[in-house]
Amino acid sequence: MKKSQSIMSKYSDRSMKKKSSGKTSVDDLPPIANYEQRYKGMSKEVTKETPKPTLDEKIAKRERLRAPKREEEPSVSNKVSVEINGNLYLLGCTENISEARIRKVAALTNEILSDTKDNNPGLTNSKINALALLDACDRILTLKDENSNLKTELMYYRQKVTIEEEKDRPEPTPMELLANGQED
Repeated sequence: MKKSQSIMSKYSDRSMKKKSSGKTSVDDLPPIANYEQRYKGMSKEVTKETPKPTLDEKIAKRERLRAPKREEEPSVSNKVSVEINGNLYLLGCTENISEARIRKVAALTNEILSDTKDNNPGLTNSKINALALLDACDRILTLKDENSNLKTELMYYRQKVTIEEEKDRPEPTPMELLANGQED
């Protein structure tokens, strides 16, 4: 009875030594994988050796990749000093955000933090900050819901006005029906 061999034992170095002694040749072994060249152009790209870039080329490439990011940054024209939770912050205002807007946001932030601190006197600053952030997110979600309700109400009133206008509109004449392509 012949002992069954695993695939790995067929290709191990020890089994190759036995086969070289004359029992079986390498040609008798089944192939590990079949190679088919499906895309001729692709094989050239894979086998083509590319020269390794020099250090100067790597630095130049890195600078080219970083250059657009620097151009996209908004220019800071003014700096605004605001106090939030007892700490002074120097914030830059751009063309899109005015100094008054930054002060308004900082005042609201300070108000939320101080309310949270007053309501929870025994907590650390990091926990107060987390609770204040939760409160701010809750306010945002409440305002979004209110905004959605107002939009729905506005759509309802617009439809109501449109229906009333259609009721007040007189019946079209037969000539108007012909012009609109609505024949009876």
